[in-house]
Amino acid sequence: MNITIWTGVILVTLGASGVIATAAPTAAIPILFGLVLIGLGVLMRNPARAMVATFAAGAVGLLGLIAALANVVMRLTAGSFRINAAAFANLTMALVCGLFLALLAWEQTRGRSGGR
Repeated sequence: MNITIWTGVILVTLGASGVIATAAPTAAIPILFGLVLIGLGVLMRNPARAMVATFAAGAVGLLGLIAALANVVMRLTAGSFRINAAAFANLTMALVCGLFLALLAWEQTRGRSGGR
């Protein structure tokens, strides 16, 4: 499996555990990002679609990173930042998406197509 699929699985797991722990519907947001990344990871296996799917996966990863960090920054500037389940999920999603983007960029510079 490629890193895109693994990242998707990690995000789905993060979202599912957040929903189980808090019963908050917003805890399912990482699940959506994860499912999209899993689908794009499957598309990357087709050489004809690998480049477009890799670009789209990078965009989804960047969007996940920005969304999670924006929520953390918003809470920090409002003075309401506490380490709770939501803050942990946001920080973890930002870390996972950031690592995914770094690995995706590293693999692309090494000449491996499709983020594998």
